[in-house]
Amino acid sequence: MLKVSVRHDMPNEGILVEVEGRLAGPWVDELKRSWETERGKTNSESMTVRLSNVTFIDDAGKQLLGTIFHAGAKLEGNGCMVRAIIAAITGVRFSNDCGGESKTSIAVESRGGQGENNEHSGS
Repeated sequence: MLKVSVRHDMPNEGILVEVEGRLAGPWVDELKRSWETERGKTNSESMTVRLSNVTFIDDAGKQLLGTIFHAGAKLEGNGCMVRAIIAAITGVRFSNDCGGESKTSIAVESRGGQGENNEHSGS
């Protein structure tokens, strides 16, 4: 199961697309539809896709996240698996210390979809 929530009430931060659950199988298409709907309203550069409580991401989900990132959206997530997937998609290195995984997040933005990355990690 997948839950996609969209928030438009983030002043100066654009649109937040929050994803929870399993990003796999038919749920990948659900995220794609949500992202494309929001992308039709605004540009990708003003979007953040936050992977909150994501328990699994299949290859199609990883490919979609790559497409979203390269279109200019920011990817955020926490947890060892999610951080590793975001790092693989974006090319950003992060501390692979999964002992404190609940406290550490990774946020990466693609500057204009040109592949330049800006990492921010914190608690």
